Amino acid sequence: MILIKNASYYIDNNLNVHENCDILIEKVENSEIKLTTGKNLLEKLNLNQNDLKIISGEKKCAMPGLYNAHTHIPMTLLRGIADDMILQDWLNQKIWPNEAKLNKNDVYYGSLLGCLEMLRFGVTSFNEMYFFSEEILKATKEIGLNAQVSYPIIDFGTPEEQSIDKLLTSAESFVKNNVGEKNIKVGIAPHAPYTCSEETYQKCSEISNDYNVNMHTHVSETRYEVVELENKIGMRPVEYLEKIGVLNEKLHAAHCVWITKDEAKKLAKNNVKVIHCPTSNMKLASGGVMPLFELLEYGADISVGTDGPASNNNLDILKEMKMTSLLHKAHRWDPTVAGIDTVLKMGINSESIGIKNNDIILIDLDSAHLRPFNNIKSNIVYSAFGNDVDTVIVGGNILLENKKYKFSETFISNIYKNIQKITEKFE
Repeated sequence: MILIKNASYYIDNNLNVHENCDILIEKVENSEIKLTTGKNLLEKLNLNQNDLKIISGEKKCAMPGLYNAHTHIPMTLLRGIADDMILQDWLNQKIWPNEAKLNKNDVYYGSLLGCLEMLRFGVTSFNEMYFFSEEILKATKEIGLNAQVSYPIIDFGTPEEQSIDKLLTSAESFVKNNVGEKNIKVGIAPHAPYTCSEETYQKCSEISNDYNVNMHTHVSETRYEVVELENKIGMRPVEYLEKIGVLNEKLHAAHCVWITKDEAKKLAKNNVKVIHCPTSNMKLASGGVMPLFELLEYGADISVGTDGPASNNNLDILKEMKMTSLLHKAHRWDPTVAGIDTVLKMGINSESIGIKNNDIILIDLDSAHLRPFNNIKSNIVYSAFGNDVDTVIVGGNILLENKKYKFSETFISNIYKNIQKITEKFE
């Protein structure tokens, strides 16, 4: 058991704020986590100190673990390799040629680095799609985070498989072999309507339904792809996905930048999980802005994601929450939209991938930029950075404490050394 004693503040899953309280973290049946909050729990519950790991919560804000709803963590390998470029040049000249050089060992180390980065920033759950999914799953388990790892499908192939038929077969094997994992959900990820045919989407949907797993895809990230689809079949991406029968509660739709109000209604009506990646969209100059106000008005389930480290260039969800809020205030000329509670909810929404958020992180408040404490939630959303995270507890296990990993220096330095070696093959 872990007792966080006298936390200065605790923001719970319902975004209620508690002051000067204790939080008891217990593993109960089937390794489920039970959280108990209150004052003086040591005495009230007659706890034996010998059975406890006690962590001081003084000058700390406790809150649920952060959730990164859309990313490609092995792209830590490509961080800084392709900045300030037009999207098509970014993909064709830098990203795809260098990705083609990656093998499964490279992806494993890139995933370890991505998990370490997210852990340092208080991200305890994430929603991933990238090739060599087995290696991503392996790295995620090794670090101890929660995730949904989806096997990526592209009609013209990936570095893992060149044939679409082999990709689909491998995807089903990946799902079948790992669907029983406890803290890691698996799924299937048709890349986007402009890279996957109707037949591919429907085969992915069959796997999703057969194994009761989610699908993860990119939707309307750029104006170009929307216009291309309209010119080709006379339909916009969301309309198209509805027509072919994959617009449902199992679908996680990343970006949704160039969607109409009608498409926003369709996403909400069909219980699609919508994912907002503001920093990546701005950096790649996607041009549009996801209609967050309308999606919220229609009742859509929305989370925030960083996208990959090659287009962000980090995995800091605290930063992403602030970026979300500021982008929509500026875009709408309205300082009331994307308020503190709205973006906080988006940043802890691991429920969207079916993972209950019983993780706890502690934010170190003992810094000039986090004082005074007029509104602690405001401090977290508008003032805090990932490096302010002090302690991370995932599934009742302490993975970061006093801003230090619970891994050996040898383990971490080996990751860094391998990462540097991998980058030598890039152009």
